[in-house]
Amino acid sequence: MIKENDIVQIIDEKHHWFPCLIIVDEIKKWGIQGYITLPTNKEEPNSDAYIRLENNKYEIVGHAVIVSK
Repeated sequence: MIKENDIVQIIDEKHHWFPCLIIVDEIKKWGIQGYITLPTNKEEPNSDAYIRLENNKYEIVGHAVIVSK
């Protein structure tokens, strides 16, 4: 069963983000919403890119432990 902060991999080879790893932040009946953190340079903070994936378009590969600053 999928839960918040699970790490999923996109398994749909036709998806433009295939085979990225995504951290789940919302679970919907149709699938999940998640994000990937995009690193930037030292002068700018990192930013997150959000994505929605339908069920059967991802596979659970682990669980993230989010470390606060």
